[in-house]
Amino acid sequence: MKHYQIVNIQEILRLKKGIAYKGEIGVFVSNNPKEFYISGNLPVYVNAFSYALVIEGHAKVSVDENVFSLSPNKLCILSPLHLTYFHDLSADFKCIFLCMHKDFIDKIGMFNLRQRIAISINTYSNPIFELSPQESDILVGCIENISTQMARNGHRYHLEIIQNSLVRFYLELDNILEIKNLKSEKDESCVASIPRNRMKLQGFITLLMNNFKEEHNVSFYAKSMNITPQYLTRIVKAQTGKTVNAFIFELIYSEARNLLSSTDLSIQQITYKLNFADQASFSKFFKRHSGISPQNFRESHFTH
Repeated sequence: MKHYQIVNIQEILRLKKGIAYKGEIGVFVSNNPKEFYISGNLPVYVNAFSYALVIEGHAKVSVDENVFSLSPNKLCILSPLHLTYFHDLSADFKCIFLCMHKDFIDKIGMFNLRQRIAISINTYSNPIFELSPQESDILVGCIENISTQMARNGHRYHLEIIQNSLVRFYLELDNILEIKNLKSEKDESCVASIPRNRMKLQGFITLLMNNFKEEHNVSFYAKSMNITPQYLTRIVKAQTGKTVNAFIFELIYSEARNLLSSTDLSIQQITYKLNFADQASFSKFFKRHSGISPQNFRESHFTH
């Protein structure tokens, strides 16, 4: 698909009237099909780890152009590098959606980014899980609790109570997935090995999510993986349809929009945070992608 958008948590939750915490974690519930489309009729990359759990109705989701059917109690686990498009939603479709930026996950000491990415990568090719009604109820309760804690703005330990509610969600989710994996291993006489190029893609995604703010060059990722930039670009493009540079720049652009719209950081501070040589370089990069300057983007955001 040539036409798509990269969106961040703040943009999703603003459109869907959900609840978010500093652009780093958010929850929304769709009560009708029209509310659920994340970016109109365009497929999207969401700059977050996302979990969509169907409560009622039916739909289809295209993930990297593979089409999956959704029905009640099905959970869709998406990484930031999944190109996603929900379509063919039934009139009674209802879904609860949790998304979180990797920076928020990093703040929780007992759950490191590598563990979270490992789960997302293991489900990269088949991101849909069939849950029992009981398992679905447990996860819905966990996500609703996260939303409740985010709404408690006056709490002295606001961040901590949100983190604790997220820890509970991950403990329940990991328990469900580990049980399913054990059952799957028992049912299969042999387990297929992961193709070499798929393992390379896993390594790239891990590096990218850890380093895209600081490292903007393909050579860094290739060198870290002991392969050539040409080979890295070839295997990433073959499996995702996109170049390494495209992923790097689009993630930076999404992060820039998020920082401009959900923080009070100055343009200079954002320039430093995203590792541009100077403010002029950052402004040129942002204008090339958005058509307007970072300052105009921030002003137009806060006047609407």
